[in-house]
Amino acid sequence: MGAGFSTVTPPPSQVSATSVAQAVWSYTPRSLTDIQSLVSAIQNNDPSLLSTLSDILYVPAPFFAGQVSATQVATFLDNLVLNYGLAGPVAAAIAASPYGLWSTNFVTQILPYLSATSVAQVLVSGQMDANHAQLILYTLAQNYYYNKWINVVTLNAGSTTIATNVTISNPLFSQNLTIASGVTVTCGAQTCFFVAQSFNNQGTIVSPYGAPGGAPLDSAGAGGTGGGGIVVVAITAALGTLNVGGNPGGNAVGFTASGTGGGGSAGIFYVTSGVTVPLGGTGGYGTYGYLGAAGINGGGGGGSDASYSGAPGGGAKVYSLSSPNAMVTYILQGLSDWWLINVLGKSPSSTTPLAFMYGSGGGAGAVTNTYQAGGGGGGGAGEVVVYGYDIVSGTVNAAGGNGGSAASSCSTCSAGGGGGGAGGLVFIFYGATSGTITASLAGGAGGTGLGGGSNGAAGSTGILEIATVTVNG
Repeated sequence: MGAGFSTVTPPPSQVSATSVAQAVWSYTPRSLTDIQSLVSAIQNNDPSLLSTLSDILYVPAPFFAGQVSATQVATFLDNLVLNYGLAGPVAAAIAASPYGLWSTNFVTQILPYLSATSVAQVLVSGQMDANHAQLILYTLAQNYYYNKWINVVTLNAGSTTIATNVTISNPLFSQNLTIASGVTVTCGAQTCFFVAQSFNNQGTIVSPYGAPGGAPLDSAGAGGTGGGGIVVVAITAALGTLNVGGNPGGNAVGFTASGTGGGGSAGIFYVTSGVTVPLGGTGGYGTYGYLGAAGINGGGGGGSDASYSGAPGGGAKVYSLSSPNAMVTYILQGLSDWWLINVLGKSPSSTTPLAFMYGSGGGAGAVTNTYQAGGGGGGGAGEVVVYGYDIVSGTVNAAGGNGGSAASSCSTCSAGGGGGGAGGLVFIFYGATSGTITASLAGGAGGTGLGGGSNGAAGSTGILEIATVTVNG
């Protein structure tokens, strides 16, 4: 800009972006030539009218001064990036943000009109800093521009076809993701994340590694591992088969020790307001009533006579979001930061964690030396969260794991079966259309008790929520 612009310091009362712009624009020692050139360049969408390339720093000023519209600014920035190859200078201007002009307020008003290609090119520029890159992605998510967010983070990802069985542990970003028929993709971490413009699963995705079940003493039944989590974020989604079912509790096979084994580990769930995580089933009891307590989602272990209770099923940490949009937004913020750090190598000063979600483990059965041992509690099913603007169809298995059976050395040596794990949570959020979704949500069956001991109780049924979300673009 002209001489004197950089020395302008607004008084304390002039702290908003609008007041700063107006103060700068009315600063009398400056020549009007460069001001008029910037305004004309934006109004005519002609970067060649700029007095100097550094004037890009001050693009927001005429917007806040009311001289140009948000659509004019966005069209001008698109032209700079796509046709003039100036993504770097635009990124540098946003990062520098003189006088706070490139504020959240400005970004929020301009982003809806910018093309996803421009946004992506600015973000990947080496001149874009991590915090402003995060601001842009968060702004898209928080204002429900979910499809544009997807297009931005997958622009340079290419297309992926998975044609053989594979295990994945990190979030997978792709423009077009296809899983071939007959192929199984196994989640190596507790939750799998898939982000794609087009998600076409013709095979099966299985997430079996939720919270661990309790370890038994000797050879009483071990608690079943909880099911894992699967998150799909796509514009168009053919879900295929998604499996987050809980694992069964172990059958008791011997009794050469005495005592109670370990309780199931806690799962993690994300829910919308009003949704409660289902309970696992209580473990069966011996003659004297020593059962394993049901967990939140995980089944309790089978009890044994002689004062040994089955171990409790796993509890759960539950994060409650106010609405379907709030859940999608939170998940996208975590994925934004993972993408910035791991794909672009930009580390914001504070981050949102990935929304790992998974089922609780079952409790181990109890054992009495030489006489009897209880079955392990079933693992609770995990969680599936899908955002798709258009969802074609899908089949989801979120059934709880069955409880394990007891073992006994005589007809009066009583031990209980393990409780069944609870069914899981399935959230299907769509913007325009939702096809047929089939979900198996049954709680796991209780294991068989012996010697007069009772069977474990079945786990509670899981929950399927299909809801529309607001999508602005």
